[in-house]
Amino acid sequence: MCCTAKGLIATARRMAELGLVIGSFGNVSCLQEDTILITPTRLDYFRMEPADLVMLDLAGKKLSGRREPSSEFRLHVTIYGTRPDAQAIVHTHSAYALALSLVTTELPMLTEEMEYGVGGNVPVAPFVPAGTQELADQAADILQGIPSKALILARHGVVGFGQSLNDALLICQLVERNAKIYLLTQPR
Repeated sequence: MCCTAKGLIATARRMAELGLVIGSFGNVSCLQEDTILITPTRLDYFRMEPADLVMLDLAGKKLSGRREPSSEFRLHVTIYGTRPDAQAIVHTHSAYALALSLVTTELPMLTEEMEYGVGGNVPVAPFVPAGTQELADQAADILQGIPSKALILARHGVVGFGQSLNDALLICQLVERNAKIYLLTQPR
């Protein structure tokens, strides 16, 4: 799927409508040949316009845009550099996945839809500060060599990726739904 400003903004708004983020938390990006188009930092998705998006090179250097890129741009850049199957990335701050990250180190495949869509169990990365290269490197290290197209960041949220913006958003939805199922089935 082609990466367009309109598609990226629509995905970010849909992420908010689904309750996977609050306010301007979370972020979305996609590859455009040898560049990355990413949402800006601290801007409400429903006020966002194409001119607000930021274009980065594959090393994370800002090429264009009137705003600064998401504070998690390093996470996006590093995943694109290590996972050739990533053409789009959605990063949510969803409640059930965040809660799950506080009680376990992995979300097991609970449903057929998760197996089909996400590709495997979803690891929970240990907590490191948001927006850091340490977080980006840790995420990329964990995602290398596993079939999962998602990672839960402890105390933070979900990173899902796919061949398109729609794929990446669906993967985040599947992780959130399965995190909810996991938590509902645990003894109290």
